[in-house]
Amino acid sequence: MKKTLLAMASTLVLLPVVGTSTTAQAASWHKGSPKIARGMWTDKAKYPKGAMYDYIHISKTRFVMSDNDPLLTHLRYKKVGKRTYKFRGYEPEARKYESTPKIHFTKHNLKMHQYGHYLHLTK
Repeated sequence: MKKTLLAMASTLVLLPVVGTSTTAQAASWHKGSPKIARGMWTDKAKYPKGAMYDYIHISKTRFVMSDNDPLLTHLRYKKVGKRTYKFRGYEPEARKYESTPKIHFTKHNLKMHQYGHYLHLTK
């Protein structure tokens, strides 16, 4: 009888410890955009005054590119590496959800490969 009570008591004590587990949420999609990515990223230093230049503007809920690439609203992001993110959002013109290629951020630089060319922008 005492052995049965002892076994049941130890099971009840260990059940919460064994039954709970913590999982990392790095691979899931998060709402908004990370703070390191927000702002206006341009390469206008390479071009003369008045010329067209590439830019990306990222706010908490929008992702806008200069060259008629998608305007994404209802923005979500996923961390895919150290300071490297993918963005996903709704493109109103196409009426569907789209994703961006991987984008690497440092404090003042943004680097990405898209459609076979390399894009390097600064803040």
